[in-house]
Amino acid sequence: KGHFQNAYVTHDLDDALAGIDRRFGKIDWIVFEPDMELITPSGIKQSSVKAALGWHDGHQLEVIQPVRGYCDHYLPALPADKTDPTPRFHHIAVRRDDEAAMRAEIERLGLPLEFEGSVPGLVFIYLDARKELSA
Repeated sequence: KGHFQNAYVTHDLDDALAGIDRRFGKIDWIVFEPDMELITPSGIKQSSVKAALGWHDGHQLEVIQPVRGYCDHYLPALPADKTDPTPRFHHIAVRRDDEAAMRAEIERLGLPLEFEGSVPGLVFIYLDARKELSA
């Protein structure tokens, strides 16, 4: 419940956004380049990405280009050809307004934590549900 966003990864954010705009119509993208401190099961890691957020038919799209640091969680979804800017599906996001309730829900789910972090105004927690969804 609370499906909010589909997110994609790419080798080239500008080309990926241009391709999406050509195919689906111009989206007013908000582009940002956060340097993040991520909490992972193996410790704190630094990560930098270029990212864009936009809305299409009431649904948020996020496109992420890994830049440097800890980007291991993005790599399996990226094309092997580093010149291919095609955005590839990476994750869905669900939205919760109460962080304590969200953390309790995560505990009940029992899914493995990939990492968590924050940017101004947002706490994000990535869980790995692949085994659960493929069972």
